[in-house]
Amino acid sequence: YAAGAAVPRPLAVGDNAILMGYCGDEHMAAPTLNTVELETGKARTLFAEVLRNVELMMRHGLIHGDLSAYNLLYWEGQITLIDFPQVVDYRANPSAYNVLRRDIERVCEYFAAQGVECDSQVITDRFWQQFMGRINLNQAADASWLEVDQE
Repeated sequence: YAAGAAVPRPLAVGDNAILMGYCGDEHMAAPTLNTVELETGKARTLFAEVLRNVELMMRHGLIHGDLSAYNLLYWEGQITLIDFPQVVDYRANPSAYNVLRRDIERVCEYFAAQGVECDSQVITDRFWQQFMGRINLNQAADASWLEVDQE
């Protein structure tokens, strides 16, 4: 939230729970995006916002792990990401690529049905290269340093 993600505001933290802000009004909670049909222009804008949030999470080493239109709320023209128990640290999880791919595929399925052109494989690979490419280069640099030390 503090980093600018489209997530509910945290209100309180307990031993194993976080109380998050409410999204909606006194008459109705915000619906999940899977129940909403969007005009293509609005869908494109929201798709870009979802990808901005995926990138922001990855900048912090995280992948949502269950991202889909079922875990995106829609209220007053904006989206809010929810449901984070499956979040993974992509730097430590050997299945991280597949988790990211599944998240992107699910998001693309919904937005493609709303008229947005998207290629989930291209998007997944772009994010993976952007973030894991740096880690792999750093690991290679660390390994080459070890080889120099051993000579």
